[in-house]
Amino acid sequence: MTFVAGIELTAWFRENVTDTLVFSTAATSAEPVHVLNGFLAQCLVGPRAPKLASALIARNSSSWVTDEKPLRQVLARAPIPFKVPSSSADLDSVRHLLRALLAGDKAVFASMQSYQVAHPAFITNDRTGGAMGLLCASLLLNHASGAGALTSLVERLCETQPNPYWVLQSALAGPIDPSSFSISEVRPVPWVTNHVTEEFANNLGSLLRRSVQLGSVAADSLDALKVLANAIEFVCVLSYAQVPNLSVAGSLTPLLAVVSPDADTVLDSSARGSLPLMHSAMDNWIASKLQRTVRERLGDAVQDKSAAEAFLLQTIPFSAGAKEKRLERSRLLVEKTPEALERLTPKASTTHAPQDLSGPVALVLLDLLKTTMAQNYSQWFDHHARRCGFLAPRRGNTSKRFCIEANLITTLVLAVLEEQESEVSYDEFLKRLETRFGIAVGPTAQTRSMAPRASESELESNRDALADLLTRLGLARAYSDNTTEVLNPLKIWNVR
Repeated sequence: MTFVAGIELTAWFRENVTDTLVFSTAATSAEPVHVLNGFLAQCLVGPRAPKLASALIARNSSSWVTDEKPLRQVLARAPIPFKVPSSSADLDSVRHLLRALLAGDKAVFASMQSYQVAHPAFITNDRTGGAMGLLCASLLLNHASGAGALTSLVERLCETQPNPYWVLQSALAGPIDPSSFSISEVRPVPWVTNHVTEEFANNLGSLLRRSVQLGSVAADSLDALKVLANAIEFVCVLSYAQVPNLSVAGSLTPLLAVVSPDADTVLDSSARGSLPLMHSAMDNWIASKLQRTVRERLGDAVQDKSAAEAFLLQTIPFSAGAKEKRLERSRLLVEKTPEALERLTPKASTTHAPQDLSGPVALVLLDLLKTTMAQNYSQWFDHHARRCGFLAPRRGNTSKRFCIEANLITTLVLAVLEEQESEVSYDEFLKRLETRFGIAVGPTAQTRSMAPRASESELESNRDALADLLTRLGLARAYSDNTTEVLNPLKIWNVR
């Protein structure tokens, strides 16, 4: 019998899954301020948030990091005169007010800060959400020629903006020259391995480029930055949803998204059916990578059942974020892997021909991986898809389905309309949405073949509901002849 050391699943998952899709299962707490900050930090080299800001508002669990006396000394050396109350109580109130404005999710501490970025000098090196930022920076700069759009955004954010965030950040940072920022060199997108994944990367990168451009033309760049944060999150969600099937089968997974809040129709049942289809594609992709690893490790012994069992028993289960009780349970599960392999191994044929056990071993390892993870990768998807407006309901695990909520609408339009287009027909909008990203809304060949199959009238009503939502948000124009045009935010928001 050949002895081969088992797989260390934590390191394997990081190298083969999270480093490829560029996300972290430990980062479900990343809020939009982290996502936007992480993206800009990966894209731009330049000044980072001033120490004055953290001195003013950074807190430990129950107190300010910088006491009153040293704070007043720091304020005296500020680049722009910064007057604060002489009373200790009033100063404390001002600090709480500034913290509420600048620390969008209270994530400003002594060693790490993420601000609601309104001025480029308030980008920080906070690593929360950094993986999502890295993926989107790579897509923008490597697949969408986004350097020019980023430069224009920085120039715009250094100009006076009509929002209190910018005014405060500008005062704290002092004069900033836009030329002090430069474009980062980022690594290639690791999941771009063939022409179909490259085309998908180009489409995602183009969405990000147009979202960045919106920030340089909008009347208030803060509104556009919120759209950019939504677009970054949506791009990461779509990468998770589509890259596995593109890599394995060469096609997009059909995602039926509902607009109605009602969860009791056959249409919603069809939309709920898209979710396990997507997660199944992810599992198949991971299993295919595990099978490749098993074949590489076992070599000729891949047909030796005893060697396969010994290999499984040497597996080191997933341990990131796990406490001792979970680790003990994981070790017990490893001891049962030969039994699981027995159940998955086809019965020997009458000819006793050797069997390739890499497939069954991979499935055992996949099950062990999912069972021993403190936080399953599907939870990462649910969290971010819900927050960007692509998964309903917002809470709970019942009746989960793809949806299109109001906060996602501008992002979807930017995903579809090219820069030079002022408008496109609604039918063309839906066609591009499905062709580029696999998102279906109305009656199409894909939605008509889903099980359970929604009726034609339900699909048409869903299509009409999206058109109505676009119109109510000012991103579509309906005519008396029952036609609708979708309008380009880059044109109608442009005040430059």
